[in-house]
Amino acid sequence: MAPAIVLCLILFFLALISTIVLGLVLLFVARTSANLRSSGFRGWQGEMVVRMACRSLDKRNYVAIHNVTIPTRGDGTTQIDHVIVSRFGIFVVETKHYRGAIYGSEHDRLWTQAIGRQRNSFPNPLRQNYGHVMALAEMMGMPREKVKSVVMFTGSARIKTRDKLPANVLTRGLISYIKMHNELLLSPDDMERVLRAIAENRLAPNVTTHRRHVQNLRNGMDDRRTKC
Repeated sequence: MAPAIVLCLILFFLALISTIVLGLVLLFVARTSANLRSSGFRGWQGEMVVRMACRSLDKRNYVAIHNVTIPTRGDGTTQIDHVIVSRFGIFVVETKHYRGAIYGSEHDRLWTQAIGRQRNSFPNPLRQNYGHVMALAEMMGMPREKVKSVVMFTGSARIKTRDKLPANVLTRGLISYIKMHNELLLSPDDMERVLRAIAENRLAPNVTTHRRHVQNLRNGMDDRRTKC
């Protein structure tokens, strides 16, 4: 075979291999970008922000527990992003990692996220977290007044209807908000009892529990007590 033909074949196969490699790289980048934009990844980002913030709390007075899934009536489940147990109450934190402008009021069923001309509706997180609060209070046998709801937006979202929302909807200052509560509501024994109840009743924080909760959401078996 002539050297020129051999050289042409080599160049052809090198070009073919380069095209395949480039295609695989572009596919990987596209899938990675889609994953980074997914609601699951955004939710994880927000939860990590709150986890890091909780590290600044005095561990003698506050115990933060993350990703708490507990059973509810009718073989359902409810998943709570963060539970912070303290002498000053039990804080149930619902995290939303959003961007854009947020519109909604305390009693709306749906809120709206606006990014440019795009509009997306999502369930009122106050109503959502009310179900978490009630499920947790029931499980612990704790008066509702000692379990406090907090909604924390951790992304770059801007709340445009601040005058229609209570003070427990935050875009910053979670730790400062928690520390504002300085009335003693729980004794050390109460704290120990609450922590033990959570440890004994929560489902294991693993993939199986996550899949069960997602299936319950699809089947309408999550906690639906959404009055607030």
